[in-house]
Amino acid sequence: MNIQGISLEAAKHRVVALVPVLRWLPSYDKTWLRFDLVAGLTLAAFAIPNNMAYATLAGLPPEYGLYAGIMAPLAYFIFGTSRQASIGPSSSESIMVATFLAAMVISSPAEYAGIVALTAIIVGVISVTAWLLKLGFLVNLISGPVLKGFLVGTGIVILVSQIPKLLGLSGAPSSFFQKIIFILQNIPETNLYALALGIGALLLFFALEHKFPRLPGSLVVVVLSIILVWLTGLEEKGVEIVGTIPQGLPDFGLPVFSPGDVAFVFPLAVGLFVLSFVELSTIARTYAKAHDYEIDNNQELLALGASSVSVGMGQGFPISGSFSQTAVNDRNNAKTQLAGAIAAGVTILVVLYLTGFFYYLAEPVIAALIVVAVFRMVDIAGLARIGHINKTEIYIALITFGGVLLFGILAGVLIGAALSLVEILYRFTFPHMGVVGRIPGTNLFGSTARHPENEAVPGVFIFRIDAPLIFANAESFKENFLKTLAKEQRPIHLAIIDLDLSPITDVTAVDMIRDLITDLDRRGVTLRLANASWQVRDVLRAAGIEEKVGRLDRTTTISVILEQDGNVPPVQP
Repeated sequence: MNIQGISLEAAKHRVVALVPVLRWLPSYDKTWLRFDLVAGLTLAAFAIPNNMAYATLAGLPPEYGLYAGIMAPLAYFIFGTSRQASIGPSSSESIMVATFLAAMVISSPAEYAGIVALTAIIVGVISVTAWLLKLGFLVNLISGPVLKGFLVGTGIVILVSQIPKLLGLSGAPSSFFQKIIFILQNIPETNLYALALGIGALLLFFALEHKFPRLPGSLVVVVLSIILVWLTGLEEKGVEIVGTIPQGLPDFGLPVFSPGDVAFVFPLAVGLFVLSFVELSTIARTYAKAHDYEIDNNQELLALGASSVSVGMGQGFPISGSFSQTAVNDRNNAKTQLAGAIAAGVTILVVLYLTGFFYYLAEPVIAALIVVAVFRMVDIAGLARIGHINKTEIYIALITFGGVLLFGILAGVLIGAALSLVEILYRFTFPHMGVVGRIPGTNLFGSTARHPENEAVPGVFIFRIDAPLIFANAESFKENFLKTLAKEQRPIHLAIIDLDLSPITDVTAVDMIRDLITDLDRRGVTLRLANASWQVRDVLRAAGIEEKVGRLDRTTTISVILEQDGNVPPVQP
């Protein structure tokens, strides 16, 4: 059957490509069900208290974390390509929202919640737009050092933000350094009951994690703390509790907003999109590699977009992949995203019937939960490892880290993204260039700067660039080429550009080569090009360069050119 030029089979293939659940669910292996069921129930036990904590971190009542924990996994279940990734509220996104909106004059909690939901929807729209433009490759532009510096900085910001709650202090400013000053000034006002409860929760969290790593420690601590607060009446001693949590599912629909709200939160949404996609794709790729299957970065953009829009429509807040919850999922042998859907189903039951149980959940316990969740983000050893491997990249990581502390998390993620681009441009603009010589006793050629024993070929100057020869470095290459050639003390009649490490070129570089040919002609030097890739050869031929430098094909190597020159016969290995 053919409908308007599109066969039914082709249309089916397109739909399945857009909705991966239609591909894997019909062929679901029934033996996987028990694994996904156990993983889903365990994930719910971890995620429910965490999601409530992240909602408070974002400046929202805890029920909004439950809403986000329902909508995001269900959307990702339909559109995602990772089998293990857990998507939902995340600490870094939550603190970004809270710090950005802290400077905004908002008349009521309802307006604040609406603006946060609007931000999630805009993140989703940006993600879907990026999917339409097939921009999944952009995730590769955020380097590991940038991400490490950002995560360490964000982790420290989050940890400091929870100290006032652990001390039972209220009214802390949003700025990182002002918050530190506030804490130091108000330590005498510490509520000892809140501090004891928070420290006790922290110690129990870490003990359970160390002794019983498969046990949902967060749920155990939350349940025990609720019972303790209920029995001892700690709320009457100044310990803040969650109080009444509305029962029932959220209303589904667009939040109320004005055009001015869109313009105001758009920069926040861009930063959240960058961070969320980097986190989600990193998680997805890590676990896909561990379990030997492929993910689709472009499809992950659609999955993030669908999840973000559904969360915003369901009164949630911006979400991302969760490193800790994905680890829980994988540790319990989740086979598919059905585990995430089961966790969402359990959360629905909690929202419908069990919200009253969380009435006595104390703020210091929520703060302890957040501290435990983000503790591993402060990976100082990871920063030290980067410094040991590459001195330049540790500076990039530290600048990103400092940007988070000085200018806030949103500015930090944008600084990190900009630094990633600057690093790439720098590497392309100032790559290594140098003279190449024959490796003694072989037909192979290598750098003479790194290996001075490599032999210069009489009358021949061989020069190489260790990067694509493009507009960013064309003039720099020409300048270095001629400057190095001028230093030669021996007569030169043949110059060879080794393009072995230059897989692509462009019009600017081609024009530079044409100018170089003219310049060398005046000096009585012939220019040849060696080891050009097919992409480079096609561009050079289209520009008429082959007519000036001689034949270009896949056999035009340095050895072949030297043999044709007749000056130096090839050495047999």
